[in-house]
Amino acid sequence: MTEDLSLSCLMFLAVLATCCFGCASRYQESPGSTAIAPGLEFAIPPGHQLGYSVDASQLIVAHFRNKVEVFQAYLSISPKKVIFVAFDPSGGRAMTITATNDGIHSEAAAIVPAILHPENILADIAIVYWPTTAVKRALAGSDASLYDDNRQRTIEFGGRRVVQVDYDGPHDNVWPKVAHLHNIEYGYQLDLQSTVTADEAPSQRSGHSQSAR
Repeated sequence: MTEDLSLSCLMFLAVLATCCFGCASRYQESPGSTAIAPGLEFAIPPGHQLGYSVDASQLIVAHFRNKVEVFQAYLSISPKKVIFVAFDPSGGRAMTITATNDGIHSEAAAIVPAILHPENILADIAIVYWPTTAVKRALAGSDASLYDDNRQRTIEFGGRRVVQVDYDGPHDNVWPKVAHLHNIEYGYQLDLQSTVTADEAPSQRSGHSQSAR
């Protein structure tokens, strides 16, 4: 891998770990929560709370500090397991995260910074794709409010909006093809384009509530 490619991959992974400090998990059980804004803890929901199983490839455009980077990822979600794989620009695996009921585990290439927390990646995924009931449960115990409709999802905390997700279409009980996450407090944006490669039939899915606070 060239030096430029390595730096690009480092930048992307740093975006996903934004503003988190400490060492990354390496086959070590995670506490299962992370800060999505200063003072706001988010309890990462398990795979079964999505309500259905899905495999998807993703094109991710990351915006951070006036820089834009494009990367690919793979997601596999089932009731018992969530798998996220991030690829470096040369196509190699940069990081693999596996979340089960036993904890969150990660494998990372040597170029991945030690400050990277897999919890932050999983939190962003859940905020975008999990139903409002699961996201609301993940915010339980905090003073945060969740607002959701067909086109937008927002989290407000301390009298201000801290996270906003925009969708190009309805996202109730369906995996959105396009979504845009903006973490206002930590100053990054993720544009997510998904191609579903395996999915349950709609009749197999559990119903999701769309409005929560």
